[in-house]
Amino acid sequence: MTFMKLVARAAFAVVLIGGAPAVPTAWPAEEDIVIRANAIEPHVFRATMGERVNFVKRVDLPVHVEFGVDPGQHHVVQIPGTGPFWAVFHRPGTHPYVVHIYAAKTTTTLHGIVEVVEDPQHPWAPGTCAAFVMGVCIEP
Repeated sequence: MTFMKLVARAAFAVVLIGGAPAVPTAWPAEEDIVIRANAIEPHVFRATMGERVNFVKRVDLPVHVEFGVDPGQHHVVQIPGTGPFWAVFHRPGTHPYVVHIYAAKTTTTLHGIVEVVEDPQHPWAPGTCAAFVMGVCIEP
């Protein structure tokens, strides 16, 4: 969770405790894709260009996330056991990914999508890297 989200939640708690009349209607939106043993939540994640998206595993098994639909240009990332990994998408459109969860004798395969909407203030330009994972361009 980002520092700003923590500050927003703390401010919300202070408002609730203090009894102030203006109370936010909802918590700030989470920016996490949660990988469970049998599901990805949410299956379709909507983000704005340039927004950081965290991939968090909630299963105590090795997990790989594969980006890209072209088998010749796919990129595999192993989620570390100590925390999430993140991606930033700079091209609007659909970015599919596949999750592989490795158990002792089986592999579970799950599919997800990141739908990215264009930021009018920062339009995508051809030649710009479409997606970064942990700071590395994976979709030139």
